Amino acid sequence: MKNILHFDCDLESHWSSTDTTEVNFNIQSWFGSFTDDSKDLLNIVKEPYIPQQGDKIYFLPEVSVPRVKFKNVSVEYGIKTVRDVKQANVFFGCSKSSHYMTDSKWAYKLPVSELLQFIELIVHRLDEHTKAKIETALEFYDNDVVAISWTIMNNIHGALPSTTGSRYSERILTIDDDHKEEFEHLQSLKIYDESSVIDILNGEEATVIDKDMFDHIREMFKSSDTDNHVLAMEIMANSKYTESLIYLELLFYFHANRIADINSKNHVNFKSLVSYLGKNMRYLHTDIDNVVDSLIAKDQFSPDKLEIVMEYLSEDIQNTGDSKYFTVKTITVHPDHIANLGSNYTYEVQADYVGPEKDIDLADEEERVSVQDEILISEEDDELLGEAFARLERKELKAELIALEEASDDTEVTLETELLSTNPQTITNESTDIDWF
Repeated sequence: MKNILHFDCDLESHWSSTDTTEVNFNIQSWFGSFTDDSKDLLNIVKEPYIPQQGDKIYFLPEVSVPRVKFKNVSVEYGIKTVRDVKQANVFFGCSKSSHYMTDSKWAYKLPVSELLQFIELIVHRLDEHTKAKIETALEFYDNDVVAISWTIMNNIHGALPSTTGSRYSERILTIDDDHKEEFEHLQSLKIYDESSVIDILNGEEATVIDKDMFDHIREMFKSSDTDNHVLAMEIMANSKYTESLIYLELLFYFHANRIADINSKNHVNFKSLVSYLGKNMRYLHTDIDNVVDSLIAKDQFSPDKLEIVMEYLSEDIQNTGDSKYFTVKTITVHPDHIANLGSNYTYEVQADYVGPEKDIDLADEEERVSVQDEILISEEDDELLGEAFARLERKELKAELIALEEASDDTEVTLETELLSTNPQTITNESTDIDWF
């Protein structure tokens, strides 16, 4: 944003090289820029705001932050709000802030160099006061272009056929005098979007809207009692926005029209919620893609959130077909007619997602195979050892039974058998002095 000089004069509507009547100029200074959009005039960023002890907060015009709630945050974190923009170190604004502080004017754009050429052509028609006024205005002017009236534009195109000046008027965004000093100070500063602070206003004890709460609020909106609608909106406005995001968006998806009919939508608390979600108070309609837009903007686009979307909106997606974020993956036959076909049938429209291939370290792969082979060998050994120990037990048991039959009646024979493990570390047979592994 810079000062833009606007020139107008009392020339005839068309250029005449023979006219010698005196020409008077009217010069105004506007602070603004030739532009079609005011959204980039201030550096408003959507970054989380983390309160710091001693912060001094300045709110730009049109910010929908409930001041009562912010007082609680101020006490908790030791921060305060100031009215002088030059005393603040933290600033909050919104998309409406720039519009509130700006106005629109229309004029024709012309390079300063070409304006000077034109003045040379008519200098003999200027009195000393007018010459001095033009010289003073341009002496410290640091802009490359000026704004001119239709009369000057028409005369310049007649006097300077090669001029690059525009034949079409352009919009100039100008800053209101009441906000000029404020705007100049803010131009070089980072300004937090109001949504950066709104999410912390409701406090740690605020309600999280989960599935059960969502279903309950939906029943309230379905009620014919307007008081239930108002209460439902109060619950939404006083919830934890980040943790409740997906269900808040779904409530707008299903009940935007009903919400729009309730006057309490204009309450500062609810307007804060609308601002946090990036919606427009005049158009609260939310479609399926809007829901996903919000998830992406708040870094919550994840499979678990999509599962919730599918739970409530899958039929609508089927009915509406492809959208910005959703498309049909397979086509099958309607259940009423699949029996006539005699078998299941699907046609793949979109192939499965395949992630990037990972590089395999050959040394690691060889080691993995080696370890796997050892495991297989160990399992085979265990199986062989188990069979061997089973055979050994049967053989020793048979020998002891034979010994019992041959023993005399007065001979006491004790039969001891030990169950051998099928996977021993070391097994010793004392009679043979053989170690089994």
